[in-house]
Amino acid sequence: MVSRNEHLNRSHCPLALGLDIVGDHWTLLIVRDLLFGKHEFKEFLESDEGISSNILSDRLNKLQAQAVVQWIYHPQSKKRKLYYLTEKGKELIHVVVPLVRWSLKHRTTEVVIPADRSAALRQGPDQFVQSTLQALTQWESELGIDVNAANTRL
Repeated sequence: MVSRNEHLNRSHCPLALGLDIVGDHWTLLIVRDLLFGKHEFKEFLESDEGISSNILSDRLNKLQAQAVVQWIYHPQSKKRKLYYLTEKGKELIHVVVPLVRWSLKHRTTEVVIPADRSAALRQGPDQFVQSTLQALTQWESELGIDVNAANTRL
C-alpha cells in the first residue's frame, strides 16, 4: 500500500488531493457528526460506528491541520473543547449529501436515517444543505464563534 507521503509526492489530481484529507473511513463520519450537532469529543465516541479515541484524536488533529475543523474551550469548563467546522469544512456538506443520496439509491435496504433528517432530505438536497448550514450558523452565533477567525491554537 502506498503511504500518504508517497501519494502526495506522486499526484496532483484534484480527487487524489481531496482524498488525502477526507478519504479514510472515519473523516467524513466526523464531518457528518459536526454538521449534525455533535461538538464534543465524547459525543463523537458515542456515534454508532464506534470510532476509537486514538483514531478520533488523530483525525481531529489532521482536520485541524488542514483548517477544516477548529475548536474553542467549552463555556462551562476549560477542560472540555467544542469542535466546529470552518467555512472550508462546511463546504464538505456538498460531498456528504451526494454520497448520502447515492447510498439511499443503491443501498436502500440497509439505510437508516433519523426521521428529522429524512424529512429534511425529502425537501430536496438544496433545502437540506441550507437548513443544516443555518443550524450551524445559529449554534456558532450563540457561542460567539467566528468561523473566519484564525485559530492560534493549531
